[in-house]
Amino acid sequence: MKEIDKSYLIKKINKLNKKIHRSLSQENDNKTWWRKMKLKKLTEKLKHL
Repeated sequence: MKEIDKSYLIKKINKLNKKIHRSLSQENDNKTWWRKMKLKKLTEKLKHL
C-alpha cells in the first residue's frame, strides 16, 4: 500500500487543481463538482497530517 505523506498529498492536490481548471474551461459542471469534493477531502487530510 502506498504511504500517504505530505508531499504525496500536495502532488495529488496540484494534479486535481489542473483537472478542475480544465473542466471549468470545458464547462463540464458535473466533473468540476466531483473534483471539488475530492479536493476538499484531500485538503482536510493534509491539514490532519
